[in-house]
Amino acid sequence: MTRRAAPSIDLSAGLRRRCRYPRFTGSEGTVLMVDAGYFIQRECRRAFQGRGWRTVPVPVDPPGEFIEKLLTAVVVHKPDMLFTVNHLGFDRNGTLTGLLEAIELPVVSWFVDSPAYILLDHTLNATPLAITPVWERSYEPYLRRFGFQHTFHLPLAGDPAFIRRGSSGFSYRTCFVGDSMTDAVAKWSGLCAEIPGAGRLIEQAAMLLYRNRDCNPLDIVRELSSRSGVDLRKLTKDETLTLSSAIVLEATRRYRREMVNRLNDFKLDIFGDDGWREYALPDTQLHGWVDYYTELPALYGSTMVNLNSTSLQMPTALNQRVFDAPLAGGFLLTDYREDLGIVFDTQRETATFSDPDELPEKVAFYLAHDSLRERVIDSAREKIVAEHLYIHRIARIISLARRLFRDRAVNPQLSQVMI
Repeated sequence: MTRRAAPSIDLSAGLRRRCRYPRFTGSEGTVLMVDAGYFIQRECRRAFQGRGWRTVPVPVDPPGEFIEKLLTAVVVHKPDMLFTVNHLGFDRNGTLTGLLEAIELPVVSWFVDSPAYILLDHTLNATPLAITPVWERSYEPYLRRFGFQHTFHLPLAGDPAFIRRGSSGFSYRTCFVGDSMTDAVAKWSGLCAEIPGAGRLIEQAAMLLYRNRDCNPLDIVRELSSRSGVDLRKLTKDETLTLSSAIVLEATRRYRREMVNRLNDFKLDIFGDDGWREYALPDTQLHGWVDYYTELPALYGSTMVNLNSTSLQMPTALNQRVFDAPLAGGFLLTDYREDLGIVFDTQRETATFSDPDELPEKVAFYLAHDSLRERVIDSAREKIVAEHLYIHRIARIISLARRLFRDRAVNPQLSQVMI
């Protein structure tokens, strides 16, 4: 993709001077944080503070005031950079990008969802001032083609607030905490209702993705569209990506349904939404949602075997449960992902399954081996605390931003700095 220039921002000469000052001059600094109460924002704020950085929130609501609030915060606090998650705060017209380029303020945007669904074709927001870590490494080539020069793989991590030593006893034998995807599938499939043939395409493509979890959903859409009577040439980019989202959600729904149905004999406990009632088997125990921060750590620690089922938008990446459960003193039996080998010693620090058909045997095995579960928990927790907390991820971000942008204006040669 060819990057188009962001719209120029009309700032007075005096205001530009006030917003241009040396960045990253000390061992500590100030970061503006786009504040929307989004996933991992709280953890990243604590991690910045743990590195000695001052954090200044910039609320995205109301949207019409965001740019003014950001510019005021730059003048008042003189930050070294802006930090956001999933490009929150950026708009399709490139207004924020134009402002950042006008005042030469670096930005870090950590993608923890598919950038294809977030960015669409709006290349106005690709700028040499942006560092774009991505939690799923298969999206790195996409971001580079989009025009982001400084993109790299950065897995999710753990937060010290989750650390527990486990409970004195167990309240549950086998649990899964998560969404059934029933409502999400209905919503996104409904958005495709006006596309002729979309229902049939979603069904066929979801089954293919479920059986081939490393496939790109967009490639599947292209492959199956002609058979389903869907002419992609007549669809907008938004419609194509909406179809892809519906397919990923439907494939994940089927995957989770198969997982829980394989475990009916174990009287599985599920904590989640009411959608589970549509296909959970009779012996499954259904509970409501638990609060992520106040209740989930204790639940992980009081369960003998916690299950993990990764969304199919993540061909290789690890989700948050992989870090949270061991920190909370909980044993996790997770579906295998390639990135487990990047983060853990898979022989000592993880327990995995490759297919739902394996689950009954694997669950029975680990339920019968208390000491083995404890060894895996302790080994995984030790590794996470030593190397894979959010403070470690933020330290890497700060180091790279300092190398790229310290005491410099925007420079085409910045792309040559090694990440």
